[in-house]
Amino acid sequence: MEKFHIKKISEINEKKLKEFYFKAFNFEKEILDDHFWRYRSGHNNFEPLALIIEDKICGHAGLIPVDIKINNRIEKSIWFTDFFIEKNYRSMGYGKILTESWMKICPTQITLCNEKSLKIFKKLNWSHNRNFIQKKKIFNYLNIMPIFKNSKSFDSTIEKNNGKFEVENVNNKIISKLIDISEKKIACQKTALVRDENWFKWRIIDCPYKKNIFILRYKEKYIVIHILKKNNLKRLNIIFTSEDINPELLGLLTIFAKKNDIDYLSFVEKKNKFIDGFLPGQRKLNFAFYSNDPLTITELKQNLSDIQYIDSDIDFI
Repeated sequence: MEKFHIKKISEINEKKLKEFYFKAFNFEKEILDDHFWRYRSGHNNFEPLALIIEDKICGHAGLIPVDIKINNRIEKSIWFTDFFIEKNYRSMGYGKILTESWMKICPTQITLCNEKSLKIFKKLNWSHNRNFIQKKKIFNYLNIMPIFKNSKSFDSTIEKNNGKFEVENVNNKIISKLIDISEKKIACQKTALVRDENWFKWRIIDCPYKKNIFILRYKEKYIVIHILKKNNLKRLNIIFTSEDINPELLGLLTIFAKKNDIDYLSFVEKKNKFIDGFLPGQRKLNFAFYSNDPLTITELKQNLSDIQYIDSDIDFI
């Protein structure tokens, strides 16, 4: 193992850091360029770490700081995101060293991860559940097949006349309404992700792709959507809903998506039935978490019931 250093990203040359992000992560330019927003810089004074070998960035462990209400107490936590080890340094122990350094940043850590990452977390005594599922509804089956996929230009605009939905761009008035709904909901839960005024300002008002975010309202139910191009497909991510998506809302969203030439829509919801995660268009998500406090682990495992696209980086990866 070569001599290495673990540094905070604020200690690294800005130009060198951006060059690394460009090579390591295949994200849209708006997200890639604004890492200050991406990692919610300044909140709780937490920031990502980088692995430096011979003055070169060879690894990265990202994070998004968030507050969590745990058994009626507000605690600091961090989402685990954007983990990367350069190919030449994999399977040499650097990944474990970087992860262990990252875990020292904050007492409570959470993530949505794949099976490969989960194996690593288990070795570090993380707990997990599969209480959440990702759902996709496809509208253009031909276009999702590579042989038929066309290179149509991307247009994120949508029709304002969309039947029963009131469609609005992001504005302070409607965000204030979402804040009010969210804070009232959190007040009734003993364990929940904290989506307060500070959080909504960062996640939506200051969002670098805010122009592609729209808010749908139906009977005082609010749905925040992100229209984006991914793999040459026009995708609709339901990033936040004030209430669970029921069959009526999903039917209205299907009509909305077809009117706006959406290839498929996607969202996350809590697993409610045994068959959830096994049906076509559904995938179980691994929610992993770590804390030195057994009570916190129990609360996260049993009582955290609302994770949405808007909470982690799953919306734009």
